[in-house]
Amino acid sequence: METVGGEGGLESELSSEAAYEFLSDRRRRYALHYLKQRQEPVSVRELAEQVAAWENEKEIDQLASQERKRVYISLYQSHLPTMDKQGIVSYDPDDGTVTLAESLSSADIYLEVVPKEDIPWNVYYLGLAAADGLLLALARFEVAPFDLVPDLAWGGIVLVTFAASAFVQTYLNRRMRFGDEGPPPELR
Repeated sequence: METVGGEGGLESELSSEAAYEFLSDRRRRYALHYLKQRQEPVSVRELAEQVAAWENEKEIDQLASQERKRVYISLYQSHLPTMDKQGIVSYDPDDGTVTLAESLSSADIYLEVVPKEDIPWNVYYLGLAAADGLLLALARFEVAPFDLVPDLAWGGIVLVTFAASAFVQTYLNRRMRFGDEGPPPELR
């Protein structure tokens, strides 16, 4: 797999290891989210203000000077140079601007955020398949009252349960992408 960044310059794809390392830091995730939203060069100050607002769950105009400064310094000294070296952003410390790397500007980078009370989709689909399989078995062996519904109707019920589930999953996953409107996915 080709990677982004390194001595050879910008290449086509971020390696899994580099992506996990990059995405492991909340501040970098927030920066990526904002840069994907803007799709244009932004000042480090503007980026720091938005990241600080999300971190502190405040509006930008409600931020304390220290909250802004703490984020600005960490972006300026650590995160942005690292992201630039990895080829994720193009960072110009002299101009104080940062731009999402061209190779990532249209990339579909997202995380599935699973709240504590939810179950992952793969477990949900396994459960749905087991429940639908049980229903079909009960209908096949003519267990009352399942024998009252025609076989074709049971097939339709199974199809509808999977189609409805896929629709809901697609809708929810679209709300969990980096660069969509609003705050980063983990704050929703």
